[in-house]
Amino acid sequence: MARSDAQTPMMVQYHRLKAEAGDALLFYRMGDFFELFFDDAKIAAQCLDIALTRRGENEGAPIPMCGVPAHSAESYLARLIKAGHRVAIAEQTESPAEARKARGSKALVDRAIIRLVTPGTLTEETLLAPASANWLAAVARSGDEWGIAAADISTGRFELICCEAGELGAELARLSPAETIADSPVPGIFSAIGKGGFDSLTGERSLKAQFAVTTLDGFGAPGRAELAAAGGLLAYLAATQRDAGLLLSAPRRIARGTHVAIDPATRDSLEITRSATGGIAGSLLGEVDRCVTAAGRRLLAADLSAPLLDRAAIEARLALVQFFHDDQLRRENIRDALKAMPDIGRALGRLVAGRGGPRDLAQLRDGLAAASSLRKDLESITPQPDLLRQMLPLLGGHAAMVDRLRIALVDSPPIDTSKGGYIAEGYDAALDGLRAASLDGRRAIAALEARYRDATGVASLKIRHNAVLGYHIEVAARHADRLMAPDSGFAHRQTLAGVVRFNSPDLHEEAAKVVEAGGHALAAEAAHLEELTKLAADASTAITATADAIARIDVAAGNAARAAEGQWSLPSLVEHPCLEIDGGRHPVVEHALSDSGERFIANDVSLGPNDRLWLITGPNMGGKSTFLRQCALIVLLAQAGCFVPAVRAKVGLVDRLFSRVGASDNLARGRSTFMVEMVETAAILSQATPNSLVILDEIGRGTSTYDGLAIAWAVVEAMHDEVKARTLFATHYHELTLLADRLDSLSLHHVRAREWKGELVLLHEVADGPADRSYGIAVARLAGLPPTVVARARSVLTKLEAGRDATGGIAAGLDELPLFAAVDPEPVADPLMDAIERFEPDRMSPREALDALYELKRLAAERS
Repeated sequence: MARSDAQTPMMVQYHRLKAEAGDALLFYRMGDFFELFFDDAKIAAQCLDIALTRRGENEGAPIPMCGVPAHSAESYLARLIKAGHRVAIAEQTESPAEARKARGSKALVDRAIIRLVTPGTLTEETLLAPASANWLAAVARSGDEWGIAAADISTGRFELICCEAGELGAELARLSPAETIADSPVPGIFSAIGKGGFDSLTGERSLKAQFAVTTLDGFGAPGRAELAAAGGLLAYLAATQRDAGLLLSAPRRIARGTHVAIDPATRDSLEITRSATGGIAGSLLGEVDRCVTAAGRRLLAADLSAPLLDRAAIEARLALVQFFHDDQLRRENIRDALKAMPDIGRALGRLVAGRGGPRDLAQLRDGLAAASSLRKDLESITPQPDLLRQMLPLLGGHAAMVDRLRIALVDSPPIDTSKGGYIAEGYDAALDGLRAASLDGRRAIAALEARYRDATGVASLKIRHNAVLGYHIEVAARHADRLMAPDSGFAHRQTLAGVVRFNSPDLHEEAAKVVEAGGHALAAEAAHLEELTKLAADASTAITATADAIARIDVAAGNAARAAEGQWSLPSLVEHPCLEIDGGRHPVVEHALSDSGERFIANDVSLGPNDRLWLITGPNMGGKSTFLRQCALIVLLAQAGCFVPAVRAKVGLVDRLFSRVGASDNLARGRSTFMVEMVETAAILSQATPNSLVILDEIGRGTSTYDGLAIAWAVVEAMHDEVKARTLFATHYHELTLLADRLDSLSLHHVRAREWKGELVLLHEVADGPADRSYGIAVARLAGLPPTVVARARSVLTKLEAGRDATGGIAAGLDELPLFAAVDPEPVADPLMDAIERFEPDRMSPREALDALYELKRLAAERS
């Protein structure tokens, strides 16, 4: 942006701050508004749908400008952040009075950027989705290893992750960060450039300084890649948060092998936390979630995103779910208690960041008191699961803080703290005295108003107050002459349309008392707010632990409620590879069918050493894809610590979960549907292990018949002979069933279908053995394909099958069958059809219509 020597001091200041803000939009505080100028104004005006105006000139051209009210800026920030923008907040660091006193009557108010608002650094309640974590992830590399440092500063969660290049995408997909940063572009990862600090030595120093420790051994001795990522993360937070506080718990190191590896394609395919439309509704999370707190919903999403591999940890979660599942009264009482609990984790995050207020303190007061009551209720129940027994102490220990906040705060603090009124009466005698003095002054002003009415005879005289004039006397313009007299004792202040305003010595004296007492009272309340905020920040570790315990209890009780509602069962876990499910169901599909009054057909599966690869054939719409997905989801739910939608489930722990189901393209990366299919299949073949679960659907269908069959054939052999993972492989290539004669651990299954009186009946049942035929043309007819096309398809199929039977070739005889020609080279006259074409029923009399029917009957008899 070019600048001239003729620029005003304000524009010089603006350009300096804009240079500091870089590519972020600059919110420049001017009084009660945040203003944007130049290109920032054009972008914001379009994004926010607000008026774009002009202010002054820059180098002879009008300056584009728009603004938003400071008191409602958060709603505008939310829209800008959602649209992908970052925003730098430039606040006034002094009042106009302070500027004039320090530098003269025309002094410009100092401003400074106090914060850079980005998607991954939000803490405000109005800017965050209550049920979703808000991760900021930093990615760094050291040698062949990659490190991820991830923080959710709204709750203080902090993770360090070490992984290989092939695992990076899966780990980031698990976190689903709102913002990802790196020191340089990372192939395949959409990331912004950070603010430096991406080296291990800087990261080590930053972590030690952040947590006031001399060694990082207590954090699991993170490696160089993790330290470099942590350095970049902390540098970015320092640059964006400036002097604000930072809520960060001690980093939790996520070691390899702690949770099931799930790549992004599989997450999308299984719709774990987001449906295909991008929302929670229709996803596994949306169907499982019965939590009653926002923190519980965030934790449940994390559980489903990262199923565990530690059998003992999974069973500890399951035991807690069973504790609530087996006693409905206990479960409902606990859930009722949880419903009243505020989100203390995020309230604490706002307070530590300096963006909180008395309402956040009130949330801590109420939430911590409720946690203590919950502890007493749970302690009275025996026996207790181990996980609950470990968490109970975390629910208490805050009695002193709760008592302090209860005494200090009013029951329901106001949203607007600028006028005070949030510190309770009796907490501070001096504050009570100031409030009394202010109240006495206002009473004196009210008495003065009555006296002035009597003295002037103006019954409508009012004493009013505004931010510009302060207290003043206001009368209608027709009565102004009575107060204008030289000996009236009133001094003229302002004339407006219809009213005239005055001052008086008595009013000035009383107003000074009110203003002084009120100002001191506001300052006293602000000091108490700062003191109470520090009290909460000093106890942040203990409060965060309480918030985490409440969330875990809510998840367990919610999972128990969902299990009872849907008659889900407790899964059993074993170490050896197997998967046995009786009466398994897909929770999302089952719910969708129940809404339409249909019944979901449950199915069984048994994968073991002798049949670890199921080859499943059958018609489209028969339920193959649903069956595959429900098996994967049951395993995922079991290892996340949830009951499962099945009569019985025995799950051998799965280290990696892969799903290649459904067709999609990625045109942005130059990949067709078939290319995406092959890339994902290649990833499965290279990464799956004998302890993995793989579901594959219609491999090879995106290319020519021979190529597709060859690829599917080879993939089945590789899964059986080399990978040896538990695999469900659905296909339309009936020729693959021949592999059962050679592959010992392959078993054949199909989804059942029958034709009844010319209609296809899909039974959605999985049975042993191969399908007898495809039923593809019958499904096409069900889908509404025109009858002429269906008939043509049948004739083509007959020719193909005849050629295959005669020569063994799948496409034999096609050279004699021109697909786009009519069945007969010359059309044959059909008197019946000609007669039907000639008839015009709308123009026929009843007698003519009857004659036409007889004629049609005669022609039909001749035709037969």
